[in-house]
Amino acid sequence: MICNVFTDTLSKLLIALCPNITSSGIQFAAAQLPQLEIMGCGMTVCDPNTGSQTGEENDSNLQEMPDSETRIAYQKLIIKHSRLKKLSLWGCSGLDALYLNCPELVDLNLNCCRNLKPERLSIQCPNLGSVHASGCHCRLVEGIQAQVLSSNYADVETQFPCKRMPDGSSKRIQAVPYLFNPQPFDDKTKKRKLSSRRNCAVLVNSIPS
Repeated sequence: MICNVFTDTLSKLLIALCPNITSSGIQFAAAQLPQLEIMGCGMTVCDPNTGSQTGEENDSNLQEMPDSETRIAYQKLIIKHSRLKKLSLWGCSGLDALYLNCPELVDLNLNCCRNLKPERLSIQCPNLGSVHASGCHCRLVEGIQAQVLSSNYADVETQFPCKRMPDGSSKRIQAVPYLFNPQPFDDKTKKRKLSSRRNCAVLVNSIPS
């Protein structure tokens, strides 16, 4: 397998238009390639319910299917990578959840990720400069903007609910604890992170209702 052969040297992986690759495969590749900087996965994790149907035909069929059936095909993608700079997931309509912790990521392409849910989206990428979201529904675009355009870097972490402990303190419940454990830092470090955060542009040509 390519990940085993070029583990310490591969910096660019382009697997777009490979429909047999799952989100688990993408996660495995990212974990096995520590030098990876560019990853193109467009049209890999596709919704099999779409096929060659038009958007209107597909929406009609999905409305007729029970919820249990429509959720079977959807997958979640979790990527934690220290060097990844560019990630393309355009056309990955089979994704309904995305969790990113990539401090060096500057460009994220989510064009036509039409089934991605804003409540199942977490973007912890402080250097992110642009997010492509054309063809995404308006709630997702709003969810992206709420995270990446926030002036406070810590806002992304506060989306997780808290529960009251017996001693009166609060404890945040992490949706993906091993990926998003908050790292302690002092006020100086926090200010440095806030001041170094880039302005991120959310690029949208059209927003489906």
